[in-house]
Amino acid sequence: MTAVIVATAALSLPALSAPASAAAPHASSRAVQYVDCSATGSRQTGSVTAPWQSLDQVNRLELTTGSQIRLRRSTRCTGTLAPDGSGAPGRPMVIGAYGTGAKPVIDGGGNPETLLLKNTQWVEASDLSITNSGNPGGNKRGVRVQLEDYGTGTHYRLTGLDIHDIRGDDTKGTTGSAGILFSVTGSATPTRFDDVEVSGNTVTGVDREGIYFGSTWNNRPVHGDYDPDGPAYLPSTRVVVRGNTLKDLAGDGIVMTATDGALVEHNRLDGFQRRSAGYNAGMWPWNADNTLFQYNEVSGGETTRDGMAYDVDEGTFGTVFQYNVSHDNAGGFFLVCTATGTLSDAVIRYNVSRDDHYRGIETCSGSFDDVRAHNNTVYIGEGISQTVVNENTDKHHGLTLTNNIVVKEGTGTATFALRDSTGVSLSHNTLVGVTGAPADPGGSTADPLLTDRTGALPGGLRLRQGSPAIGAGTPVPGAGHDLYGNAVTDPPNVGAYAGPGVAGPDTPRPGGVPVDRT
Repeated sequence: MTAVIVATAALSLPALSAPASAAAPHASSRAVQYVDCSATGSRQTGSVTAPWQSLDQVNRLELTTGSQIRLRRSTRCTGTLAPDGSGAPGRPMVIGAYGTGAKPVIDGGGNPETLLLKNTQWVEASDLSITNSGNPGGNKRGVRVQLEDYGTGTHYRLTGLDIHDIRGDDTKGTTGSAGILFSVTGSATPTRFDDVEVSGNTVTGVDREGIYFGSTWNNRPVHGDYDPDGPAYLPSTRVVVRGNTLKDLAGDGIVMTATDGALVEHNRLDGFQRRSAGYNAGMWPWNADNTLFQYNEVSGGETTRDGMAYDVDEGTFGTVFQYNVSHDNAGGFFLVCTATGTLSDAVIRYNVSRDDHYRGIETCSGSFDDVRAHNNTVYIGEGISQTVVNENTDKHHGLTLTNNIVVKEGTGTATFALRDSTGVSLSHNTLVGVTGAPADPGGSTADPLLTDRTGALPGGLRLRQGSPAIGAGTPVPGAGHDLYGNAVTDPPNVGAYAGPGVAGPDTPRPGGVPVDRT
């Protein structure tokens, strides 16, 4: 896709923590602005020998196109960094580090924003440590990229950031508390993001959201918050969230809203829904189309106010969850949820769940169509009880379960709890130690001979030689390979492992191959 470029609107960025006596903004022709908040001396020009000594000084600059802002390593600046400038194709505005030592720290000091990139484009930020533990419980963000009545903003890169101890409040959305927030606001000018990459960051100790994309330009009648008089639906495009590590989150992990074609892959989330009074899940889309979640791992969800690893949520179409791992989540494996809106055309395939509690798949109060869960492996071990599929309403749910393995071992139970007698249909599943299942043509209750049930994932829970699940499935179009990179055969195996039976002791194999999104 050709990048969409728009004329940059006039910028109006406040010096959020500047003193009342601060000088008016002034232009700077210097290509690189150096910042050392530990420096002393009266000469401050932004050069490497006479760096700026505060973030306010940088905020008051009118930066030239493609400027760089470099903070000295092993130093700490307190306040909000909100630069006034932008980049252009081939000349992005770059925010990063210089010198040697640890990543430079920006401490928000209790302000709502720590790093604010507002009404700008062609911007890249990397190699910073960002924190904001002051004024705990206040509304705040680690990094906020905001477009307000701007048009289409293009090219955003957040990489190698360490975001930690953002002690915010329990709000979410375009102005909620988060580690990383991409926020489209306003209602006068149709506005969206295009060409975004959030990769290789750590997000730890954050209230409430980990990584969140939100927009006021989200109104269409497929979700319950639809406002016919509000800004029309305009999704952000070419969004990639890849290779991030998230830990100890009050609420959700990664949430995509008002996007089309977003890719969320190779992320690790451990510990979410830890301090929020609301309902939160690990990774999920809302009011978004064609979202692909793959090669992610989610664990440590707390409470059953959702608390599931993954969620296909309201107002979503064309969602695919494939090649993901889930384990040890209090709320369970998967939520498929629509309340007063709709969702359709969702695929849940070649994922592995181990020792997820409470629910395998949970439905919400509304109805939905065409959700297809196939070739997943669910293992429920000692002392764990799970409702494999739980319908909490008698509204119709168009859910098919095909070629899945569910094995329950040890104490505890695994059962189906269905209220719509026609909505959930099964075919060619292997269900061991499971009660209450509806008819399952081509199905089996024979032990599938899973490999090491307690070993490293995803290497464990493959099929051993002689497994009756090998070649026992029915063909399902879509995936050409499994989580481990094995080609899907015809007929396919049952479960998430598509390869030949494993002989001898289990040895973990590397994760699969990338999917071509072109």
